[in-house]
Amino acid sequence: MVQSSAMGRFRIGSRLILIVVGAIVLGQILMAAAYIAEHRDGDDRTSGTPVLAQIASLTQALEQVPPGDRAIVARAASDPRFRAEIRSGKPADVEHTAVLGGREQRLRALIGPPDDRFVALSLVTGPSRGSQKVTRLRDLVGAHMRAVVGLSAGEYLDVEAGGQLTLRLFGIPMGLIAGILGFAVALAAIVAVRRETRPLSDLADAVARFGTAIEPQPVAERGAPEVRALARAVNAMQARIADLVRSRTVVLGAISHDLRTYVTRLRLRLELLPDTEQRRKAAADLDDMQALMDDALAFARASFANGTPEPVDITAIVRAECETQRAQGRPVTCTIADDAPALRVRATATGLTRVLANLINNAIAYGGSAEVSLHASAAAIELQTEDRGPGIAVEEREHVFEPFYRLESSRNRDKGGAGLGLTIVRQIVESLGGQVVIEDRPGGGTRVRVTLPRADAP
Repeated sequence: MVQSSAMGRFRIGSRLILIVVGAIVLGQILMAAAYIAEHRDGDDRTSGTPVLAQIASLTQALEQVPPGDRAIVARAASDPRFRAEIRSGKPADVEHTAVLGGREQRLRALIGPPDDRFVALSLVTGPSRGSQKVTRLRDLVGAHMRAVVGLSAGEYLDVEAGGQLTLRLFGIPMGLIAGILGFAVALAAIVAVRRETRPLSDLADAVARFGTAIEPQPVAERGAPEVRALARAVNAMQARIADLVRSRTVVLGAISHDLRTYVTRLRLRLELLPDTEQRRKAAADLDDMQALMDDALAFARASFANGTPEPVDITAIVRAECETQRAQGRPVTCTIADDAPALRVRATATGLTRVLANLINNAIAYGGSAEVSLHASAAAIELQTEDRGPGIAVEEREHVFEPFYRLESSRNRDKGGAGLGLTIVRQIVESLGGQVVIEDRPGGGTRVRVTLPRADAP
């Protein structure tokens, strides 16, 4: 159960990578254990370099036989992967490969005195002598090692060794070379797995963005046939949902427009009536109807971004809205200094203004006043509104973001409106990649924190 929940935190790409890497590591451990078990009792002097040991042994044997018999001994020691010949003089095409310098010293030590014996090792390609030396990495595939060793009487042993060289190049154990190749193959497999699973990650990100902005987030149709079909279906679903929400907005807008006409007519008729208590109540009802229509239309429009987000100065927007609210005689306190630096977020001025206006209205309705402040960090900007009201219970803080949910159940608009203000705030903020949190204000009351990513964040 614990393992299942732990794996549940990884995406499909990460799971496949963990499986591949785990298999490789396990294979390496097994190969290393097998190699150690095979060679733990071996001769350390020769087990690491079998080809060099064979050349050294052949050289020592040739030094013990007369020069006239050396060619016979060399032919007897030869096989398809180890061809030895006796040269009467130093071969003209003899080469030294720099990376084999340490192997040359090893071979000289294995042969023994004299210390100034001529020894040359080189890597060549091709099936026979006279082939080209290795100059490129790809030439190592099928390469042979050529060794030229000086003998007494002015003769030279010319050896071309293949086979084990490609498996134990520079004395590296065969298992380790196989493991390196395995890692290379696994790396290619990881890249391929990532390439195949990337469309799924892009699809998940697009759906998450669509859930907040309700704007189609096209997903590239690539990958396996099933993934392409899924992306195509998601794109079509996004388009249908966006069209439905737009249609709802259009309908609400049309209804609001027509209702405004009737409300205006009723206001004109009320003006012709005597100034009585009933007339004043009817006028108040009309005001409530107008406000309710405006809230419903704003809620529908908030499902979409109010324009294309761009870097805007939230400091100027907050300062301007606070001044507007104070000009209307509303108890709003703004702690932003006149010389405060510009703080930019990716948003729209209209959307930010509506967010701030709704937060201030909510604070004044339930707390009698609103205190607005801005706080900046390296990655985000935090807008806070506080009131000194009774506060919001913890169990109610998520419900207040639901449409038409009000803490004051009488739905009297004089005590808080229709219950759409915070819903609109959350829709707009989340569409901009931010979040809204409700907390207790120190000393009593409610604090609402709106966090938005900075446009100039590194």
